[in-house]
Amino acid sequence: MKINSTKVAQLAGVSRSTVSRVINNYSNVPPETKEIVLRAIKELGYIPNSSAQVLAGKKSRTIGLFIYGDNSDKNRILDNGLSFGYYLDFINRVLKESLKLEYQLLVDVINDDTFHKIESLYMNRSIVGGVFIGFKDGDKNIENILQKFSPMVLVDYTSNPISSNNEVYYINTDDFTGALLATNHLLEIGKRKIVHISGDKEKLSGKEREKGYLEAVKSFGISPIVYNGDYSDEKAREIMKSILDKDVQFDAVFCANDNMSYCVDEILKEREIKGIPIVGFDNLRNTIPLGIMSVAPDINSLAKLAVELLVVENSEKNRLNFVKTRLIKSLNEYIKESYLD
Repeated sequence: MKINSTKVAQLAGVSRSTVSRVINNYSNVPPETKEIVLRAIKELGYIPNSSAQVLAGKKSRTIGLFIYGDNSDKNRILDNGLSFGYYLDFINRVLKESLKLEYQLLVDVINDDTFHKIESLYMNRSIVGGVFIGFKDGDKNIENILQKFSPMVLVDYTSNPISSNNEVYYINTDDFTGALLATNHLLEIGKRKIVHISGDKEKLSGKEREKGYLEAVKSFGISPIVYNGDYSDEKAREIMKSILDKDVQFDAVFCANDNMSYCVDEILKEREIKGIPIVGFDNLRNTIPLGIMSVAPDINSLAKLAVELLVVENSEKNRLNFVKTRLIKSLNEYIKESYLD
């Protein structure tokens, strides 16, 4: 005989909706009713999907990690993952920290049409909480979710949190300082016509990295040269080709992420142009070996903090947190870099 919630409701003498409320641990069920339903569930051996731990009175031990991206992003992961490199590194670090605390990790790439999946995971208590990364500043779907559910950690989402939910936490990479370090280094080695290929300006990281670049060139009294790369490999290639075709004068390039720096390096090599220093951002594993400098976010600290904010009981958790960045200029620095642990 197939056991389902209808059979449980019949044995307990309650409605299916009451069984559902008990399964999902809602507070509006009288204790005596809950006890009757749980006894019926045990007698019938009924185990609802994703609810065994809830029925045992335990919290879920699964952390959700949600990355914003469209179908093309999913295809990149399926192909080789290279253009999704930063997120793959981050997933790896979050998984490591989750396993240390004996939690599982659920990872999904979310777009505007699939936010309902996140709501279902929270409503069904399938996850203890979620880490959100890659979302645009002020995203309406995110704002809607954070009004309903918690805990959640938003990475590089906003510099001005307005949520009143005490279990919504924010972690920002110090992108401004990282960009400032990168541009200042190019200025210090004598470069004065530095092109900046910016990131997505609807994301906090894209805005902060451009601000850091602008602050640095302004302090030297130099005119900025900014092109909107939108964190896109294709756009970075087209921008570099256009700069060269139009004979725009430049002597260095600072890209808002490493993937765009690879594209710039590729085009310069195709045109047999040498002596142009390139700085990227993210410190992916291929960058320094290619001879490209990169700004390194402390991803280990970021991942560790994100997991702990969700699952470690601590009354002194900070709502807004920052992780440091540093400029990696050589292979020797790269090898010593603790973020590779």
